[in-house]
Amino acid sequence: MKKIVLAYVLLFAAVALAQSGLAGGSDGIHQINAKTLGQWQVIAGTGGNITLDPWALTRGGVYYDDGQRKKFKHRKISATGNVFAAIGLTDYADIGAVVNINYDMAYAHDHWDAASKIRQGDLDLWMKARAPFGDSSVFNLAGQFNLYLPIGVRSMGARPRHAWYIHGRGETNPYTANEVVVGMTAIMTLDFNRVNVPLRWNASAGFVYANEGANTLVYATGLDWDVFSWATPFVEFSGEFRVEDNGMPIDIMEDPMLLTPGLRLHLPWNIELSGGIDFSVRMLRNRYDRDKEMSNIGAYTIGYTDEKGVQRKYGYTPTVTYALTGVLTWKFGFFDKVEKNDYTTEMTKVDTLFKTDTLFRVDTVVVTDTIRDADGDGVVDSLDVCPGTEKGTDVDSVGCAKDFDKDGVIDLQDKCPDTPAGADVGRDGCPLDFDKDGVPNYMDQCPNTRPNMGVDSVGCDKDEDGDGVGDGRDLCPLTPANATVDTTGCPLDFDRDSVPDYLDKCPNSVRGVKVNKDGCPVNKKQDLDKLKTGINFKNGSTILTKPSYKTLDDIVYLMESFDDVNLEIQGHTDNVGDVEYNENLSQGRAQAVVDYLIRKNIKVDRVRAVGYGPHKPIADNSTKKGRAKNRRVELVPFYKDE
Repeated sequence: MKKIVLAYVLLFAAVALAQSGLAGGSDGIHQINAKTLGQWQVIAGTGGNITLDPWALTRGGVYYDDGQRKKFKHRKISATGNVFAAIGLTDYADIGAVVNINYDMAYAHDHWDAASKIRQGDLDLWMKARAPFGDSSVFNLAGQFNLYLPIGVRSMGARPRHAWYIHGRGETNPYTANEVVVGMTAIMTLDFNRVNVPLRWNASAGFVYANEGANTLVYATGLDWDVFSWATPFVEFSGEFRVEDNGMPIDIMEDPMLLTPGLRLHLPWNIELSGGIDFSVRMLRNRYDRDKEMSNIGAYTIGYTDEKGVQRKYGYTPTVTYALTGVLTWKFGFFDKVEKNDYTTEMTKVDTLFKTDTLFRVDTVVVTDTIRDADGDGVVDSLDVCPGTEKGTDVDSVGCAKDFDKDGVIDLQDKCPDTPAGADVGRDGCPLDFDKDGVPNYMDQCPNTRPNMGVDSVGCDKDEDGDGVGDGRDLCPLTPANATVDTTGCPLDFDRDSVPDYLDKCPNSVRGVKVNKDGCPVNKKQDLDKLKTGINFKNGSTILTKPSYKTLDDIVYLMESFDDVNLEIQGHTDNVGDVEYNENLSQGRAQAVVDYLIRKNIKVDRVRAVGYGPHKPIADNSTKKGRAKNRRVELVPFYKDE
């Protein structure tokens, strides 16, 4: 508990930033750029990744629990998340920290058990300084210092989160290096936007020193395409490489190495949302080939003792095969920089003595007060609240750039100066249109329609036949109003007899039987609606009447003729008497039919019995005739391809 408290004290005392995009950087997810925040600019947010791929948590998904060999089940969750905050100390230097949170459901029996296994990782403190190149320079350099404090818990888990956690000759903990670790990183950015080319390339390389763990090289590169004002697609390559053989062979392919395509969204209110998919380059070696994966497990076996004293060993796998990764950041000003009014008053005193006679003297004082307007916006510096306004900008009475439509984009840069109040806009001041359907987001009631599909005035797919399927996806655009349709907009035909359900008077016909224009079987002995009327029971019992056997034999013959047909026998009663009694009676009657069919050599998996009791009436139970209709058996076909 003391370590956890210390972590959060350091986090908010340092108010810091981990410079990769995953922990608050301004590009991509794993890449690091040479940018800094700017003095007193603050950023906060959260990031992380998640996977359902347990096979790659350990080599082959196999681990040893106190010597007992076990294997992870499918779809076991593994995740790493974080929270971060940041501030720029100057225009050229930021400091930073991030607290990691880890989640492995590998050892959990259920989700409630897994929730108790959320584990805190180490605390990363960062400091980055960039070279003082001009704002118009394409080339930028920066250096970063990292300090990792071992506040992570020593607990159950798989997949060490960093390569420098590896203690080849000792115990390797999944969530902590268990020692103080330091690192240095060099960063380069080439921003071609400075020469009107919408590309930016970042590259970084660094060294992490660990006393007990493995000394490690860290590297990352990313290409960002600023093709949209509201979004930046990117692709990244990043990884870690142990350069020290501390009991485990050195092999770059046996350490974290990721290829990450993704998209970074520039949302209103200075919010950035990035998403991508991490693909493990190492896993291309075997593609889930267990023999290859297990061939050198002896050289890459690691283990630890958890908090309960249980010894666990498994084959080291640096990254899962794939993971969904994302980060959400919010940037804002801690307080605005206010420049002092830079005006000067020059006073020149001219003392001139005029003598008209010996008794009269005149002193003349001339005072010249010169007031500057440094940015040339027409507002003197002593009154100018925004003294650094770009030349040519239309300003208000206090020297700040005008924003006629109040969308946060000044008129000089606003290509859509009449945007309605409340509309989300891009960097150019024009309303965002996420799905590119011609209807801006603030008017779009269906903001995720596919492009070029045709939409109505509120941005939703046109649906001329009103079947709930937009015209762009509707393969049957003239469906009648009362027809039930599938996802393609075509009428459903459950029994596949070419008569759509809305016209089919026998919608449960056995597939393959010959039907008439109404969808009913031509042969009455193949008509389930006719056959079911011949199934009857003695009053108040589950004993079939003798005439029912001939009907059941016809059903047996039908199922033998169409061997892909299976039947659900449904029993129903009226509402007279005890509900539980009726439920048991209907189940018993349905089972009696199933038992007869099985005795006639119909396979067990082709029939099933369900008793609904009085809960699904088809007529009014208040009348004798209605109750008679409700006491019935239904024959409903089902198919194994569904």
